[in-house]
Amino acid sequence: MLLVSSVLGQLKEFLSSPVLKTASVGVLVRPLGGGEEVVSYQADLALIPASTLKAVTTATALQVLGPDYVFETRLFLKGDDLVIVGGGDPMLSAESFPAWWESLKKSGVKKIKGRLMADPSRFESQRVPDSWPWGDVGNYYGVGASGLNFNRNSFELTFQPGKVGEPAKLLETIPIPPGVAFENHIRTGPRGSGDQGYVYGGPGAKVVSIRGTVPAGGPYTIYGALPDPSLSCAVGFRDFLRKKNFSVPEEVELRTVDLTGARLVHLQRSVSLEKIIRTTNFRSMNLYADSLFKALTRGGSSVAAIARVKKHWEKQGVDLTGFVMHDGSGLSPRNVITPRQLVTILKKARVHESGDQFLNSLPVAGRSGSLGGFGKGTAMEGRVWVKPGGLTGVRTYSGYFVNKSGREFVFAVMINNPLESPAGIVEKFLSALVLKE
Repeated sequence: MLLVSSVLGQLKEFLSSPVLKTASVGVLVRPLGGGEEVVSYQADLALIPASTLKAVTTATALQVLGPDYVFETRLFLKGDDLVIVGGGDPMLSAESFPAWWESLKKSGVKKIKGRLMADPSRFESQRVPDSWPWGDVGNYYGVGASGLNFNRNSFELTFQPGKVGEPAKLLETIPIPPGVAFENHIRTGPRGSGDQGYVYGGPGAKVVSIRGTVPAGGPYTIYGALPDPSLSCAVGFRDFLRKKNFSVPEEVELRTVDLTGARLVHLQRSVSLEKIIRTTNFRSMNLYADSLFKALTRGGSSVAAIARVKKHWEKQGVDLTGFVMHDGSGLSPRNVITPRQLVTILKKARVHESGDQFLNSLPVAGRSGSLGGFGKGTAMEGRVWVKPGGLTGVRTYSGYFVNKSGREFVFAVMINNPLESPAGIVEKFLSALVLKE
């Protein structure tokens, strides 16, 4: 344990909390500009990062791809066929369809005589890593990244609850996942019990099971993962065209298309990467992080993306011994990183030419993003930029803070297997650090 004597009391108090009796804990606090480490407690212990891994992913993407990088979705005419070519844009939705339609009209095409095809080959076909829990992959937060994402790769399921304990009727799904049947086992929970519903399906599922409860009262909506986002996009656009009385074939195809001789009729660019990483970190969007992760490589494979992340930081002198990465979002419970590795990467991200853009992508304690309530009314408020992470049994916090003297620090507080939420004791510990000279 290495620490400055002035924070000895705060660290001992933090570690002695009953909340941490069963926990594995690692802490590192380092001045941004160099100098003695303020706290180093088990800083080389490999711990599950949860969504703090998004800080690594977004910092890597910002440096490798650049703040002005955009995802591109393209529409081609090849002979009599219309082809939607995905570029991995995690923000693509049906709101794009009117612009696609206008471009088709301007191209002089009056109907699609051939096939309507969607090409999602920008990323590998396996959207979900092997290590993601089964209970996550059917739900909106476990969607995985596709080469042709659509509607955040999720859909709404709206229920009409009955009396407590009775079945809840499935009223509608928006959008309707093509070719999917539903097994509805949702029941009605007490008023105010919130979303206790879980969707079990996964990539390519033809039968989706919904279990758990929704609260008594009026109609209630939960969210599931689209079994095939690319197919949903193509079918959605087909249906949009038909409403415009535009002739288009019934069947759609998913395939890699040779675009030799094809004519580009529409190019859609996403917002800039700088804006995407802000949404990624503010709202902890798994899909956005995993899309950025796969965009790091030409083929969009997780294996290649992991290698790219490691090579990028090792070139900058980061010792990644023991670092294990399965995804870009942190959803896998098999990801591990040490506090020292996390702090070293964050320090290099902050002093990089894109450092201010990265800092501005992080929520501010007590004021913004997923941290609106964390640290509010304490010394942390407005002084701590942090990417928190949470899975069952995991709570992690990493980022930067400016102390009362105006000095900037980089920190990581990683906790695995606490007895209950450690947010309160972390607030107290970080507030004490902020107040130090």
